[in-house]
Amino acid sequence: MTLRPLLHNFAERSLSHKIYVAGTVRDKESVAAKRAGVSMWTLMERAGTSAYRALRNRWPEMTRIVVFVGTGNNGGDGYVLATQARQDGLTVSVYSIEPSQPLKGDALTAREMYEKEGGSVNPCSDYQDESDEHVIVDALLGTGLSGELREPYHNVIDKINASAAPVLSVDIPSGMHADTGQNLGTVIQAECTVTFVGIKSGLVTGQGKGYAGELIFDDLGIATPFLEESQPKARWIDFGSYQPLPKRKVDTHKSHYGRLLCIGGNAEMSGAIRMTAESAMRSGAGMVKVFCHENSTLAVSLGRPEIMVSSSALEEQLKWATCIAIGPGLGRDEWAETTMMKTLDHVRRTPKPLVIDADGLYWLSKMRKQSLGAKVTPLTVITPHAAEAARLLDADVQEVNDQRYLAVEELTRMYHVTSILKGAGTLIHEQGQMSVCAGGNSGMATAGMGDVLTGVVSAMLAQGMPPYDAACYSVCLHAQAGDNIAKSQGQRGMLATDLISEFVKLVNT
Repeated sequence: MTLRPLLHNFAERSLSHKIYVAGTVRDKESVAAKRAGVSMWTLMERAGTSAYRALRNRWPEMTRIVVFVGTGNNGGDGYVLATQARQDGLTVSVYSIEPSQPLKGDALTAREMYEKEGGSVNPCSDYQDESDEHVIVDALLGTGLSGELREPYHNVIDKINASAAPVLSVDIPSGMHADTGQNLGTVIQAECTVTFVGIKSGLVTGQGKGYAGELIFDDLGIATPFLEESQPKARWIDFGSYQPLPKRKVDTHKSHYGRLLCIGGNAEMSGAIRMTAESAMRSGAGMVKVFCHENSTLAVSLGRPEIMVSSSALEEQLKWATCIAIGPGLGRDEWAETTMMKTLDHVRRTPKPLVIDADGLYWLSKMRKQSLGAKVTPLTVITPHAAEAARLLDADVQEVNDQRYLAVEELTRMYHVTSILKGAGTLIHEQGQMSVCAGGNSGMATAGMGDVLTGVVSAMLAQGMPPYDAACYSVCLHAQAGDNIAKSQGQRGMLATDLISEFVKLVNT
């Protein structure tokens, strides 16, 4: 997803990096507009104009557009867009979900202006996906939808999605829950979404991010009062959100940057922990040691002599470490269970930063279910994907995907940790604060990506970053590395190890 703000007042750039629940935007935009001396009709004009500008920028050669409108203010935005398109000489067709239903307020004004320009309104049932090229504008439903989608919307959205024409959605893709991104029956698959006043939380994570396509934001000129009146749900962050890491002092040595112990690599499972360790080294950790099964020691160390390797005296290795990562390739046998139990016992007695991933999360969930205690240490970061989160929460994977914000909050509360819920629009949560990563791409949906992320997070913890800062920075660095690889060689065929060389460049910029 690309952040392309269309801000009237760029001094309020911070608004483009805040995420809101839809209710906050609905409740506060009229207050903010009044404080800015702007009428709600003016906001509708600005919204329609902004969406039209985005359409022309993205499809400059297109001469025909088809606009689907609903009966609320979202439909009013669509009528404003259609009016401007007609004034520019484009061929415009408007299809209403209920053309005979009387409109009211600003939406009525917008329709009357469109009809005054000579435009006609047709029932959606008349739409035919004709062979000539056109762009579809989705202005059917706004942010108020929360229950199951009803007819005729369901049928119309399916018809739009079946079309070969690209779709621009106004504010949010119709059929999507604005706060969660959940599919409420069927959802418009947009190529581009233009959203207004505040970025809605459902647009930037999980399935909602996929429905929205490229996201364009416009504050409609009321950024300052809106910021003062509203409370965001989360921050929207990317690698550019962060200052470069501080320069290292000349008289430092390796111990100043942490002694990291990476635990995993059961018999015949050496690859994951090797990637974790090498990623940590390339992200700046001072010393990295792997504790693994005796059958994996050679495979872990081969070709990377800088990685220390041990398969015995775990307690001594734990005492040596200033930071620990556990889970990649750990396995689920007796060796793995004993290793996990000893590690957790150590950090409970001697608190130090800990990252738990992969099979480590399996054992953490099992210990909770066996009433062995889920609480680890406030210095712990967990990094589950949706399936791992579902196991940790004793929930269904679909529940996690439908309620990602709630899921990550529950992980933090239940396990007393900083939580990273991986996926499109990765969420980072610690009690009292939440961030959403704007970077990353689908080429990163491949084996080992989580293992290298664990290495980066643990390296930042080893170098002294607090858990939440380490989690946010590492997720963004990891996403930027993946985006750099995608730009240089494409998404398909990307390997997790491809990112490691990018880590070196990024931590030095």
